[in-house]
Parts: sequence; structure tokens; C-alpha cells
Amino acid sequence: MIKTLTILTALAYPQPDSTFTLQDALATALENNYQIRLERKNLEVAKNNNSAGNAGMLPTVALSGGANQSIRNTEQTLEFGDGPVTQSRDGAKSTSYSAGIDMEWTLFDGMKMFTTKDKLGALESTNKLALKSRIETTLADVIKAYFSTSLEEERLELMKSSLKVSEERVKISKQKYDVGKASKMEYLQAQVDLNTDKSALVKQQEMIIAQKLQLWQMLGTVAPDSSVNLEYNYTPNASLSLESLQENSLNLNPNLQFLKSQSHTNYLAVKEFRQDVWPKLVFNLGYNYSNQQNEVGVLRGNQATGLSYGLSANMTVFDGWNQRRQIQNARVNLERSEITYHEAETQIISSLRTAYLTFQNALQLITLEEQNLEVARENESIALERYRVGKSNALEIREAQRNAISAEVRYLEAIHTANMAEVELMRLSGQLLD
Repeated sequence: MIKTLTILTALAYPQPDSTFTLQDALATALENNYQIRLERKNLEVAKNNNSAGNAGMLPTVALSGGANQSIRNTEQTLEFGDGPVTQSRDGAKSTSYSAGIDMEWTLFDGMKMFTTKDKLGALESTNKLALKSRIETTLADVIKAYFSTSLEEERLELMKSSLKVSEERVKISKQKYDVGKASKMEYLQAQVDLNTDKSALVKQQEMIIAQKLQLWQMLGTVAPDSSVNLEYNYTPNASLSLESLQENSLNLNPNLQFLKSQSHTNYLAVKEFRQDVWPKLVFNLGYNYSNQQNEVGVLRGNQATGLSYGLSANMTVFDGWNQRRQIQNARVNLERSEITYHEAETQIISSLRTAYLTFQNALQLITLEEQNLEVARENESIALERYRVGKSNALEIREAQRNAISAEVRYLEAIHTANMAEVELMRLSGQLLD
């Protein structure tokens, strides 16, 4: 959809020199939109979490060390062959040092570590789909906001064109009034209508600026000069097929893919809780050093180094039925995610069919309003010439002017309706980024 947007100016007006194109808007949104940036950060966290170590598949290694000293007033009685010997000392120091490295590695946990690794991978995939869904939703909103604002600029051009007709009418009525062929009331009414058109023009300019500010906010950037103009570049794709769109929506819609990935993650959570009931086998390995020095006593010094290793096993026999509760809740979450997926599937198909109907009706209206537009333009031109030569009155030309503006607006609105419906169809069918 985005790549196939082509330039088609609905009405033949010259393009301004300073133009902010749709591609500029989309590129800015992809880089700066706050919601997209937050989703990218969520994906970054999910990628960091998806590791063998976080799944418990790798050993943990810890270093330890310490140094301690004590000062005590000591009196010891030692028994020897010659009889007891008493040692007494004030402020006797005792110093000890220790250091060690220990490793702990879970060798078996009911295969839970592998399920956890799969779940971490599923969570990363889910976050990728969440980012894709956010990008498509944001870009669809940007396209709609961009074209809605550019539509108002097209309406502004229509008002400027109508203003020229009103100015010409004032000029003609003034000339007629000066030569006595028209009343002063007719001349004043022409001025009133001209001022009414000028007032509408000012209000339209205010609306355009307000919508542009909303667009810049959506893009996540500071608003440029308000004189920057937008392009209304759109050609309806009349070859869209409802059957193809429905098939793509079920297979490519990022929101459905996200919900399906969430359901798979919940399935792995159920499997993970089930594996908690299995026994765990842990391998331990360590190397330690210790040194102790005493100023009194029989044992004045002791130093030891050595390797230690072993296996330990543990299994929870009863935990107040908490494991069973966790498994039951995980199953409920899985069922909820499946229900949510099917609900979203129904909503998307319904929304897609509605958008397709709107699109088809808009295509018919474009053809019809284009014909009406040609007639209204010709009628306005004829009315102005008749008024110029005195064969029509002010009411007739004003009515022709209003009819021409109305026809122009209806034509633009038909194009805009088709545009919005097609954007929605592309979003729902997951083809907006193609």
C-alpha cells in the first residue's frame, strides 16, 4: 500500500514549494514515534532475556573470600603427661583467612530448563510481533491523519477558488452599480458574501494548523513551520479482492499473529509448571583455601586447601497443593488466550468486510461525483458569464457557486473515504508494510 501510493492531484492547483510528503511523515514516525520506540525497548529486553543462562541451562560459579582477626584475653588449661599446664595471655590475637571458588550446575530438572528456553524464545517472538503490530497501527494512523490534513488543504484551495469568484462578483456588481444597472443592495450583498467567504477561509486555515500540530505530535517530533504543505497523493486500487484480503488477514494480521504467539507462550507455561513436580539433580564442585594463626593454644597454625565435589537431589513431596494450583491457573490462562484469539479473528473479519463495503461504495461515488463536478464547474462558469452580461441575478450566481463548492467537496470526500477504507483494508490484512 505504502509503496504503491502514486501522485494524483485531485484538482489542478499548483503545488507549493515547501512540501512534507507522506514518505517523509512515515519515515519520521518510524524513527521518532514514542509508542514505537517503547515497543523497540520491550523487544530489546526480551532479546536480552532469551539466553541459556536465564533458562537455567548453565552453571553458576561464585568466588568467596574472607579475613578475620580477633583479640581476646585468654586463659587455657592444657593436660599433659606431667600434669595440667595453665597458659594465660591478655590481648592474644587469632587470625584467619579463607578463599574459595564453587560451581553449581543443575543436571536434571524434569527438562524444565529446555521448556523455559523455548518460552523465552516465544516471548521474544511475541515482542517482535507486538512491535510489528504497533508499527502498522501507528503508520495507518499517520496515513489517515496525513491525508485528512491534506484533504483540508485541498478544501482550502477550493475556498480560494470560490473567493476569486466572489471577488469577481463584487467587481462586476460595483461596475453595474456605478453605471446604474444594479442597486446598491446587490453590491453590498456581494461584499457580504465575499466577507463570509474570507471568514470561512480564515477558519479553514486555523483548522489546518491545528490538524498539522496533531500530526506532528503523532510523529513524535517538533512541529516545523506551519507553512509546510502536504500532498494529497492517492490512487484507489480497484483490483482488491475480498477473498484474498480475508485470507491474508487470517495469516498476516500482526495482531492475530501476536495473540497466537501469546497462546503458544501460555502453553509453554503450562508445560513448565508440570515439569516442576520432577526431582532436581544438582552437581557441586568447589576448591577452597583456609589459613588460621593463633598466638596461644596447642594449635598455633592451620592451613588447608582442597577440592570438593558431589551430587545433590531434591524433590518437593507436598507444598500445600501450590504446584497443582499453578498448573490449573496456567491452563486457564491458556484457554483465555485461545478465546481472545478467536474473538479477535471474528472482529477482524467483520471489520474487514465493513471496510471493503465502504471502499466499493466510495469507488462508485468517485465516478458519480466526478461527473457531477464537471457539470457544477460548467454551471458556475456559465452563471458568472450570465451575471457579467446582466442575464442573471446575484442569487443565481451565488447558488451556482455553492453548488460548485459542494460538488468539489463531495468529490474530495469520496476520494478520501476510499483512501481511508483502503488503508484500513491493508492494515487488517497485514499488508500495510508490503
